[in-house]
Amino acid sequence: MRKIVLFFAFFAMTAIAITSCSNDLNLVDEQSAEVLSLTDGDSDVIATTGTRSVEVPSCLNPCRDVQEVRLLAGQHHEAGKVYVVNNKENLYVAYETSGDWKMKAIHLFVGACDKLPVNKPGNLVPGQFPIKIEFGELQTYHYFEIPLDELPEGCLCIAAHAEVVKVVEGKVVQSETAFGEGEKVGKNWFMKFDYCIAICEDVPPVELCYNDETAWAAGPRYVEKGNWATYTPYVANTPINVFAGQHYLVGTVTFSEVVDGKVTITLAALNGARLQDVAESVKIQGYDAPPPSSNPAPGQFKTYKGSATTVTVDAYPYYGIHLDAQRVVDCAE
Repeated sequence: MRKIVLFFAFFAMTAIAITSCSNDLNLVDEQSAEVLSLTDGDSDVIATTGTRSVEVPSCLNPCRDVQEVRLLAGQHHEAGKVYVVNNKENLYVAYETSGDWKMKAIHLFVGACDKLPVNKPGNLVPGQFPIKIEFGELQTYHYFEIPLDELPEGCLCIAAHAEVVKVVEGKVVQSETAFGEGEKVGKNWFMKFDYCIAICEDVPPVELCYNDETAWAAGPRYVEKGNWATYTPYVANTPINVFAGQHYLVGTVTFSEVVDGKVTITLAALNGARLQDVAESVKIQGYDAPPPSSNPAPGQFKTYKGSATTVTVDAYPYYGIHLDAQRVVDCAE
C-alpha cells in the first residue's frame, strides 16, 4: 500500500511545528498552512490545510493503512488521487493531481452519510460542502487535518470534489469537475466514498536496558599493549566514531573549523546509547604535537570535564575524548 503524501505539521491558528517528527521529513515545495474553523451544523469543520508533501512519518502513528481512491475528472479522466488515513487524534484527507492536471479549488465533505449536502433530486451540491478552498495559483497537492472529536464515530461518507484544469505548455486546454471515485449520489455522476475510522491499539512502551561502559572517540591507541584507550587527530567537519567497550558503536564526535583559536566539539548518540547520569560523563584533553604515547588518566583531563554534548575548547592537533556511556543491551528475562 502506498503511503499517503502529507506534510504533518500541526498548526494552531498560526503554526506549531512538529519537533518530534522533523528529522523524519523529506520536504518538498514548502508553502503555508491555515486553519479552517468548524463546529456542528452548517459551519466549517476545524481542519488544518497545507501544501507541502512528505511520506507519513512513523511518529504520526497512523492507525491503519492509507485508503486511496482515484480523482476522476469529468467522470472518465484520472486526474490524480485522494488519500485518507487517521491516527488517534486526527483524520487526514489529501488531494494530489497527476499528469497535466492541476487544481483551482477544492470542496470537501467528511461526516455522517445522512448529512451529505444534496438538492431536491438528491444530487450532491459541492458549493454547500463545509470545507472550501479556492487557490490563488493552480496547485497539484493539498491536504486537510480534521480532529476526530469533530466527526461521528465509525464509518463516514467523504465527498471529495475539486475544480481541475489540464495545462499543456502553459495553457489551460480543459476544465473539469472532479470527484474522489466511489458510489454515485443522485442522478448525476457526482460521487462519495466510505471511510471507516480505525481504532488505534495502545502499544506498550518498549523496555530498554543499558550497560555502563567506558567509551573513546576513535583513533590511534595511546599505547600499543594493555589499555585500549584511543586519541583522535583533529579533522574538521568529519564525524568520528565513538566506541564503548572497544567494540560497540555508541555515537560520533565532530570538530568544527578553528575560529579564533577555538574548536567546537559536538557529540551525537547512535544505537540508542546515552551518557551516564553522572556529573562528569564527558572528559576531554587536548594535546600538542607530538601525539600522546602513555596511558591516559581521564580523571585528570583538564581541557573539559562535564556533561555537555556541545563544548567549545582551545584548538589542539590531538584530543582524547572519554565518555561514561550507556549502551542498549538485551534485558534479562
